[in-house]
Amino acid sequence: MQQALSLCYTYLEHQINKTVHATLTFDHRTPIYRQVAGMIREAILAGDLPEGEAIPSVRQISVEQGLNPQTVLNATRLLLDEGILEKRRGIGVFVKQGARAALMIRELETFKGEEIPGLVSRARLLGLSSKETLGLIKDKFEE
Repeated sequence: MQQALSLCYTYLEHQINKTVHATLTFDHRTPIYRQVAGMIREAILAGDLPEGEAIPSVRQISVEQGLNPQTVLNATRLLLDEGILEKRRGIGVFVKQGARAALMIRELETFKGEEIPGLVSRARLLGLSSKETLGLIKDKFEE
């Protein structure tokens, strides 16, 4: 059984004093640094971390979340390597221009290549027709 620890926290205070809240669920099967990187990706996709905006410092995130600074640094490095974040010497780490569009393309490919086939397999296992499955999806969108 999957054990997870849900943790709500204040992620970023915008210059306009807007506070963004995010939920980080730790999954024992995935390294924490990858989960932190995923949370940052989600914030970028949702528009909570706009392109060109600084992310909180490694120290700030690690203190607020009770995480080892090396874990947060690893997450940041991963996103730097992916081209999602950029380091501005002496200033901090920022969301790179074009990061949201790049993430949207990658996430859509993952959705089409992994999540939809999984959904279809599960629907078949449950004996649902494509029409019934599409109806369930439509109902969920209308909720």
